[in-house]
Amino acid sequence: MRGARTALAVALTSSIAPIAVTTAHDARASEEKGRTSSLSWLRMPGSDSCIATQALARSVEDRLGRRVFVSAAEADVSVEGRIEKRGAGGGWHAVITIRDSKGALLGTRELDRPDAACSSMNDPLALVIAVMIDPEAKLSSSPPPLPPPAAPPPPPSAAAAPAAAPAMAPVMAPAPAVAIDLPKPHTKQPWRFQGDAVATLSAGLAPGVAPGGTIAGALFLPNGIPLGLRGYASLFVPTTAEREGASASFDLFYVGGAVCPTLRRPSFVGMLCVGGQLGVVRSHPETQGRAQEKTLGLWNGVSEARISIPLFAPVALTGGVSAVLPLLRPTFEYTRPDGSSANLHKVSFLALAADAGIGFFFP
Repeated sequence: MRGARTALAVALTSSIAPIAVTTAHDARASEEKGRTSSLSWLRMPGSDSCIATQALARSVEDRLGRRVFVSAAEADVSVEGRIEKRGAGGGWHAVITIRDSKGALLGTRELDRPDAACSSMNDPLALVIAVMIDPEAKLSSSPPPLPPPAAPPPPPSAAAAPAAAPAMAPVMAPAPAVAIDLPKPHTKQPWRFQGDAVATLSAGLAPGVAPGGTIAGALFLPNGIPLGLRGYASLFVPTTAEREGASASFDLFYVGGAVCPTLRRPSFVGMLCVGGQLGVVRSHPETQGRAQEKTLGLWNGVSEARISIPLFAPVALTGGVSAVLPLLRPTFEYTRPDGSSANLHKVSFLALAADAGIGFFFP
């Protein structure tokens, strides 16, 4: 029996040989070489079931095999993270950043899991943070067990007993390989482009409500910067104004540009845009001698709210509403029957526009 236990301990030790056992001296040396960090961990509303700060810190230190976390004043780097519920699709989303002692950003990681239980994020979070703090460390999921001590030999008996046949040591199967889901390297996000083709209605610039169409494009800045640059051109169907038997049709055309702070989510992209428009309003008399033929310029300030909902790559539904403040208010006159002049159409002090159509995202 003692020989069996000894053989079992030898076999167990050989089966875990690929896992390094750290001696007290090596642990001290590793702790001296390893980088220290502070940890700031935030659970957003609805994420109370997710791992707490203390448990996350212990899990990271278990993987690195040393004491890692110290106060912010003593730390070589600082790790900041947050976790929150994802949108309608469910699951969890976490963002982790690491900065050096001067506050410069060293890297960012994002983790997503579709599982209903937040505990599915525990191991990936600890692993990602451990790699970010010490990329060259040998990580382990838990400290390896030490083999049991061998039993002392029995005292010699008075009468020599026949030697027992040596017990066969149990054959231990090699430990299965464990696949570790290492985080993907942080890559720069590319520029994004969205093109729109939408139907548009405008009121206040031309007489009545003018229907038309708009072609637009938006360029979104890379690396998660929440800003887009949007440009567009709109052409409208002629509308008519009539006063005291005098009438004229009006054409409307303008181009615009805007800067758009952007909120990007898997289920939608929202934009709030501020910009301007340049264009023309042109009149065509329908009663000769009573109305004027003119082409006058437009200069407008615009604020706009837009939303795009992806359907399937790269197609999305898109739409928006905008408030237009004419900085120039062109006026078109007509001649009354008594020979005096009056306004046939004047651009309003405030105009409105709305559009809806199809958008295309690249990439």
